[in-house]
Amino acid sequence: MSEEVAARMTFSPLDYAVFSVMLLLSLLVGLYFAVRSRHKANEEFLVGNRSLTCFPVSMSLVVTYISAIAIQGTPAEAYYHSIQYTCGNVGLIGVPIIAYVFVPFYYELNIVSINQYLEMRYDSLAARRVASALFIIQILLNQAVVIYAPALALAAVTTFPIWLSIVSVGSIASVYTAFGGMKAVVWTDALQFMVLLGGIVGVLVKGVIEVGGMGRVWDIAVQHNRAGPQILNWEVSVFERHTVWGLGWAGLLNLLSTYTCSQTAFQRYSSMKNLRHAYMSVFLLVPYYILLSILMLLVGLVLFATYVDCDPLAAGLIDSKDQILPFYVMDRLSGTPGIAGLFVACLFSGALSTISSGVNSQAAVTWEDWLSQTHYCSSLSKGTQAFLTKLIALGYGGVAVALGYGGVAVGLAFIAGSMGGVLQAAVAVTFAVAGPLMAAFIMAIFMPFTNAKGSCVAMILGTVLSLGFYFGSVSIGLTPELLPTSIQGCPTTHLNLTTTITPVDLSPAVRASDLDYPKKLLALSYTLLGTLGFTVALIIGIIVSIMTGCSGGRPIKPHLVHKWVRWTLPTYSTTTTTTSSKQRHSSTSKPYNNTTSTISSSSSSKLVSNNTQLNKKTGEICTRF
Repeated sequence: MSEEVAARMTFSPLDYAVFSVMLLLSLLVGLYFAVRSRHKANEEFLVGNRSLTCFPVSMSLVVTYISAIAIQGTPAEAYYHSIQYTCGNVGLIGVPIIAYVFVPFYYELNIVSINQYLEMRYDSLAARRVASALFIIQILLNQAVVIYAPALALAAVTTFPIWLSIVSVGSIASVYTAFGGMKAVVWTDALQFMVLLGGIVGVLVKGVIEVGGMGRVWDIAVQHNRAGPQILNWEVSVFERHTVWGLGWAGLLNLLSTYTCSQTAFQRYSSMKNLRHAYMSVFLLVPYYILLSILMLLVGLVLFATYVDCDPLAAGLIDSKDQILPFYVMDRLSGTPGIAGLFVACLFSGALSTISSGVNSQAAVTWEDWLSQTHYCSSLSKGTQAFLTKLIALGYGGVAVALGYGGVAVGLAFIAGSMGGVLQAAVAVTFAVAGPLMAAFIMAIFMPFTNAKGSCVAMILGTVLSLGFYFGSVSIGLTPELLPTSIQGCPTTHLNLTTTITPVDLSPAVRASDLDYPKKLLALSYTLLGTLGFTVALIIGIIVSIMTGCSGGRPIKPHLVHKWVRWTLPTYSTTTTTTSSKQRHSSTSKPYNNTTSTISSSSSSKLVSNNTQLNKKTGEICTRF
């Protein structure tokens, strides 16, 4: 690398100032809510006293999942694979399903942990804790990569040390989350949404001007198969990395699993002041997601137009494709004071929002699903319970930092490099777990005959199988093929001929067409791992439920299944259901108590009697199987 290039890749005092202001503002927002709610109970800490509104919550719902990984990975996807990835936005047609089918159902339950619903539905603590444990593991793995990957990318192309990136993100997110609770998380997420948007727009505008206009950017992209109708792959194959059909379907299923069975999303629905705001927070996902995804892909096209004749990866200036955006910012934009600082603030905003949301949700499920079930913890005062929950959140933040600085993150980052980048690895791991979890909730909500045994087995086996497929593809060296790039226009001073490029960048990609069955099955597109986990878990859950006696004669309260399938239950009092619904708004907001029932004693007797008759019939069906 030339001395001229190396000199440009340093932070100016203004860059450090811009970056520091963003971190300071995030911390101050958390401390503000910490002071305001210092004497409040867990209701305030975990669900913001159910008083939040749609606009900040919708921004929080977006940036919780648009992490630093997406900010790095999406432009790299456009640069090295094309913008076909945008077909995943077709999945946003699922937003009305989330808003009108799931949100009202969850909102009326008036609980804090989504996993508590499984206990209510199946009368099984095991089902609740299996779902809780899988969620915690999923978030921990995701946090490790979210902290480590951007730190590693920045350290590779700047003088910014890895340890400073990891410690600053982890500690600040932990502090404002632990002391400020849900309100601090939501409002800092809203702040970070604006910073993230501003950073992406800043890089895009400056890059377009440097290249010579958006028209030139697009022409270069079309000429080199990064954009245009010719990039669309209409083939129907589960082994193609990206197809129009695969991306559209994966976008839909992944959206549903993200916003229908995730604790992070559920907590935000529960924190809304009323159902109307909950609806709006979900519908606002559509413009936010479309805007951010298009902007990030366009940034990728700008990067390609800039380096069309001198690809930094092929020239040995970077070690992985995920470093292309940080390299570009430091190489081309650091000459303008403040731009590099804005980009780093943007990158860290994505990391902070994901870490803080994860920490808050982990604290919620740990307290609600595990500790509050013990006699000692349940007998503590509300203030002490809130204090312990804050300590739990702080502890999870420390674990995230430790994982980010330890071998777990390094291992996952290595796998990400071997599997086509951090974006692909994050999508695969996240939805390999989310798919089976969604199957468990679909069974509970829409299939009254299923039971806890089926639910637990479905979640465990579905997750093991889908993760097995993912790590199996890593073991056989399956890597995506990059589109051609050039180093014809590289000045000799820019060529880093002494740099060792990682094997994944030099060796030929292992393709699905090169494999024979059964090994070829491991070449299943990473976008469909969630579908695999969901499908397998659903089938296994139904079979196990039938083989173990279905609901076993246990009466099911009507409000614990969706209204679309309540007709399959014995006759119940619609007046009772309406009364129960009204209590959601008239009563003080308290978590569901299993010892309390909104059904009158006479209705309960009738329900048990009729349920017994129904289960005699379902028992006959189960016996046949």
